[in-house]
Amino acid sequence: MKSATNWCLILLFIAGIALSGCGSAPAPQAAKPEPKIVIASKPFAEQFILAHMAAEVLKAKAKVAVDISKIGMGPSELLHPALLKGQIDVYPEYTGTAWMAILKQPVERDKTVLFGKVKAAYAEQFKLEWLPLLGFQNTFALAVTQETAAKWQLKTIGDLARQSNLTLMGDATAFTRDDEYPGLKKAYGLDGKAKVVDVNFYYEGLKQKQADVALVFSTDGRLKQYNLVILADDKQFFPPYETGFVLRGELAAKYPQVREALALLSGKINEQTMTELNYQVEVAKKDPADVARQFLRDQKILP
Repeated sequence: MKSATNWCLILLFIAGIALSGCGSAPAPQAAKPEPKIVIASKPFAEQFILAHMAAEVLKAKAKVAVDISKIGMGPSELLHPALLKGQIDVYPEYTGTAWMAILKQPVERDKTVLFGKVKAAYAEQFKLEWLPLLGFQNTFALAVTQETAAKWQLKTIGDLARQSNLTLMGDATAFTRDDEYPGLKKAYGLDGKAKVVDVNFYYEGLKQKQADVALVFSTDGRLKQYNLVILADDKQFFPPYETGFVLRGELAAKYPQVREALALLSGKINEQTMTELNYQVEVAKKDPADVARQFLRDQKILP
């Protein structure tokens, strides 16, 4: 009887150890949540296209969810604080804008030096990361009609400066900012009178011969629509406005696949290509997301 009792106690002891072992087993850990990347942009066609490119490569290559509700959110003065607060994660920006509008620095005309300074300042002051540049800039430019270029044999702004009594077309700020007409006149000695119009009338104004030259953005899709000639800035007066994505540094460190995916766009877009893409949206009225996807397929970035 005593032996049977002892065996019962032994079996109970073993069972207790087994149950104790089961109780101490670590609970299965929840899967690490994937990030949802909030992509933002400024409110114009070029930025819409670039933001949708970012969304597509992030979904396909980084395998992350994206939020595109902030595309078209506003200007740099709104996007930059939102990035610092973590309200958005990435947006396309221009080096000249970052340097002069955000960092409040004077004009730097060497584009390589400028990018180095911008990249370093953003990392040090804001903990933000500039990714490798996309390959184009959208800076100021002077545009003339094909007829005007042929009549005066124009290829550069220096060629234009040989003409007198020009009519120079631009919006109100074009005649007050030192990096636009006032500075141009000093740098090149342009001789002309101002014609102030809304930016959306520039192209019709040139077509209707209401002005000889207009101050435009160098990748505007309407340049193709109106078959205008961009005059080379032979004195490199206009500041560089090269384009790249700015990403929250914390996000880049935590999810390096986000940086790697966006870097696939580096060097893939030149001015001619961006003008064509803008034309498709601004003039042909195609959806920016469709234009972005087709470009990525053409570049073999997406299947």
